[in-house]
Amino acid sequence: MRLGEILKESTVICDIKGGTKKKVVALLASRLKTAGLINDIDPVVRVVMERESLGSTGIGDGVAIPHGKLGGSGQIMCVFARSRKGVDFDAVDGKPVHIFFLVLAPEDSASLHLMALSRISRILRDPSFRRRLLEMPDDARVLYQSIVEEDEKY
Repeated sequence: MRLGEILKESTVICDIKGGTKKKVVALLASRLKTAGLINDIDPVVRVVMERESLGSTGIGDGVAIPHGKLGGSGQIMCVFARSRKGVDFDAVDGKPVHIFFLVLAPEDSASLHLMALSRISRILRDPSFRRRLLEMPDDARVLYQSIVEEDEKY
């Protein structure tokens, strides 16, 4: 699986404005609804916040990968968002999060879910790529293409 298969240009947010963890999760879910991938954001927010209660998905270095498994979903879905201001997401390093990837998978797809998380983690391990993502213009097409191209290197 490649990130280009689960992330769409229509699910890229150039500068997310939420100031809290729950608000960011709701805005990420709203993008899935706007893109026609879900009908209701409430189940997404509930699933992701339940996962967050087990431990923050703010993995440090300005990155968070909130995720969960959604009943009734027939496909794995992904949203990328960037926050220029940064959000307190209870990251393990205590720093604000600027780069978000929301991953939602069907309940019965553990291997796809883990594969998506692994691919995202791999591209975000590179500090120069994280820096480039933050410096790019507010253009969803450019951000999307950069993420897909970076993923294709692996």
